[in-house]
Amino acid sequence: MTTQVAIVFGAFAPMHKGHIDLIQRAKRECQRAVVLVSGLANDRGDAIGLGLQKRFRYIRETFNDDGLISVGKLDETGLPVYPEGWDLWLERLLSLVFLASDEEPIFYVSEKEYERALQERGFQVRYTERHFGISASLIRDNPAKYWNFIAKPFRRHFSKNVLIVGSASNGKTTLVKDLGRYYSCPVSLEYARYYQSRYNVRDDELTEKDYNYLLTGQFRQTSDMIDSPENRGLVIADTNATVTQAYYDYYIAESSSSFHSLCAETVSNEKWDLIIFVLPTGDYVDDGFRDMTMADAGIRQAFTRHLKKLVAENHQGVPLEFIGGSYIDNYQTAISLIDHIYQEL
Repeated sequence: MTTQVAIVFGAFAPMHKGHIDLIQRAKRECQRAVVLVSGLANDRGDAIGLGLQKRFRYIRETFNDDGLISVGKLDETGLPVYPEGWDLWLERLLSLVFLASDEEPIFYVSEKEYERALQERGFQVRYTERHFGISASLIRDNPAKYWNFIAKPFRRHFSKNVLIVGSASNGKTTLVKDLGRYYSCPVSLEYARYYQSRYNVRDDELTEKDYNYLLTGQFRQTSDMIDSPENRGLVIADTNATVTQAYYDYYIAESSSSFHSLCAETVSNEKWDLIIFVLPTGDYVDDGFRDMTMADAGIRQAFTRHLKKLVAENHQGVPLEFIGGSYIDNYQTAISLIDHIYQEL
């Protein structure tokens, strides 16, 4: 007896609730389902930073615990552009679908022209209407509005991530907390405060090994916030690898290829849509862990200049804004800057 294997294909830029519904119904109506994400360089996904490889990885992540769904990657490079080239395209697609002797393919589509083209070539097709009134193009145009429809792994791509940096004791942690409450969004606080409190280590006692932990701990913590269910499209972070590098340069004052390589790798994996640099104002407060040499105005300004240099080097192309007024001025300015890239709906 022959059994059917559902084939679902598309660009999935991004994958959304409608796609997932179609795939899950297909796997239940058939023995199993094969999802093929297709694309090539400079396609509509690649244009927004969602290249074929990234979409493939995100879709495999979406169905990583589902034994009835397998995911393949169809590179369309060199094929005639749709609507031409159906036969060559199908030949390449079917080479990725491994069928047992008792299995036959059935295509699940939501476009009438796809149904006609496949049926003309002798394939079984099941046409289904689109559900939820959603499309990938609507999401690309306004991800915040359609946030609930985006497949979870793809949300990290559309999340607006704001980084707030500056020297110690300038109110940035308080600012991050207040902004998190204002936007009802997750915040990633300075991991070093947690680390130093847990191990009772002062600023001037941190070793290179400690700084490696600070780098990886801060990155992991912020990544977890971005992937958390609480993320509705905006995450605000207090400190990142670049700030950790600045403190390493100040306190360790020795070049370390291993640390700086780890830092460069961490920075390359960060995604920021806005960096707000809080300039030092007010008194330098001792919190029990800070090295009070930073209370010296000259040292504080020198550290700030070094941090500015590192931010410029490490985050080229990321919008950078400086604030340095009273706390309420900084708070209001930060809201205005964030509102420019993120609109709550």
